[in-house]
Amino acid sequence: MSESKQPLTERVYLLLKDDILHARLAPGATVLEADLAARFGVSKTPVREALRLLVQDGWVTVLPRKGYVVRSLGLEDLRDVFQLRELLEPEFAGQAAARFAQLRGGAAGVTDALNAHRGAADDLELALASAADFHIGIAEVAGNARAARMIASLADEVTRLHHLIPSLEPHIWSREELDAHERIAAAITAGNRRDAARAMRDHLRSTHQALVQVFGVPRRASRG
Repeated sequence: MSESKQPLTERVYLLLKDDILHARLAPGATVLEADLAARFGVSKTPVREALRLLVQDGWVTVLPRKGYVVRSLGLEDLRDVFQLRELLEPEFAGQAAARFAQLRGGAAGVTDALNAHRGAADDLELALASAADFHIGIAEVAGNARAARMIASLADEVTRLHHLIPSLEPHIWSREELDAHERIAAAITAGNRRDAARAMRDHLRSTHQALVQVFGVPRRASRG
């Protein structure tokens, strides 16, 4: 691991989480403290603390006296993610529309994310990041930082799914996905609370359906 002012535990945590989100550590993969300590060139202490945080965040589970295992991802998980998103995000889209006129330049993050999504083309990483930033930014415009963090965590689940199932990749930069974001942004900038909430709800339902339809296709094998 390169020199950094970032605490060791945080660095290990972020590296392991990145491996999980990018399917280098696939669902069901076992991870051991000793192996990770050797891999990162650190003691077991920061590895143990990083794994504790990953357990706390729900990315891995403990195997007593054996190690840790990367949490599985099934249809029920996908349902839970989008059920939560549908409860949260339409309301925050409506609130963002109601507050937009007062914020002036304070909503630049949403516009910037939308512009990045427009230019993503076939760049999966940029498309996933900009789509997540768009949804997170709406919660921020709505004035709810805690909700923004929750939505970021839920968006991470969708990121992991795209890396696990290659056939999903075109969806994130599809015309349908971008058009949905355009409609949401247009309603927010117009200050139309009802249309913003409706557009967000329709978008989430459509995305959920698209992901469910391809969920059963072969996934990438673990490379970790």
